[in-house]
Amino acid sequence: MKIKNKFALYNIIMLITPIVLIGVISVCFLIIFILKFPVEELNITRAALLDPKVFSQALGEFFKQNPGAIMYFVLWGIICITIAILSTTIVTHFMTKSVEKPIRDLARAADYIREGNLDFEVMGSDYEEIDSLCSNFDTMRKELRMAQEREKYMQKERSMLLANISHDLKTPVTSIKGYVEGIRDGVADTPEKLERYLDTIHAKAETIDELVNNLSMFSKLELSKMIFDFETADINAFLRGFLEDYRLDIEKNGVELRTDISDETAFVKLDYEKMSRVFSNIIDNAVKYKSENNPTLEVSAFKRDKGVYISVSDNGIGIDENEIKNVFEGFYRADASRSIKGSGLGLGIVKQIVEKHGGKIWLKSDGIGKGTTAVIYLPIAEEK
Repeated sequence: MKIKNKFALYNIIMLITPIVLIGVISVCFLIIFILKFPVEELNITRAALLDPKVFSQALGEFFKQNPGAIMYFVLWGIICITIAILSTTIVTHFMTKSVEKPIRDLARAADYIREGNLDFEVMGSDYEEIDSLCSNFDTMRKELRMAQEREKYMQKERSMLLANISHDLKTPVTSIKGYVEGIRDGVADTPEKLERYLDTIHAKAETIDELVNNLSMFSKLELSKMIFDFETADINAFLRGFLEDYRLDIEKNGVELRTDISDETAFVKLDYEKMSRVFSNIIDNAVKYKSENNPTLEVSAFKRDKGVYISVSDNGIGIDENEIKNVFEGFYRADASRSIKGSGLGLGIVKQIVEKHGGKIWLKSDGIGKGTTAVIYLPIAEEK
């Protein structure tokens, strides 16, 4: 009920209650007067009583003859005044209490929030306006709690980030230092050995460079500072060209590449550089965690649901169902026993790039040793 309607109801109750009670009391006193005092002795007709002068004279005469009646009249007046005061006070009390309670609850809730306690619930009110305020306040509390939990999660993520980066940098840096010391100490005493040492140092330096680039890109995506250069382009043509360029690297690692990409055009919003990074990351993961026996990689694309579904499937080590929902989180790594090496940034970057294209990405796996499928959905764009 709205506040104005509820207050109108209280006002009606405040008006009617004393009238009814005073009426009842007046009837009771009238009956007592009739039974106790001889009003018939006044010998005045009802018509005469309508004259105020005659009525006042008769009333004065009546009280002279019956002085005890004055006490009843005064008592009746006191009771009527008391009823009016009490009924007004009680109704006002309930009216005030019904408004004060939710306001006190809101004030208490504000104190809890100021103290950092968000584990409570703001109750509603009978008044629509206050109930809406309580509901909005409780929604704010829930959002603050979510933000608080998110902050705790991010603090944990930052700690993991420092640990991961420290670990990922320490390994190649230690290796580089070892090989440099070997060169300085003359261990690489043949041209072949020196070349092998330098190749290793170069490879480790590239690992560090890739980590730094991933970290930089992830940070820019998180802060929405990454600039995208979108074009309306045929995703099928892009995939055919990309896979043709990548085929040699894939097959060099002993992985058989199979494609099922339609010749039909499918225009989407596309940033060539960023989307190339998406597929490079997914394919590199598939190659890295390939099967030991006849490793295969199959890429397919087809139109459906006003978009294009792109599927990248391998028959590699697979992912446990308890981990698959977490792999797109920044800095996440799978179980150390079969460690997904690297910073854990790659798939987090992939997810954000795909979402910036207005699409979605998810992984499917039947479990450890049963391969993994990455599915990307991109909405169809109008051809220019």
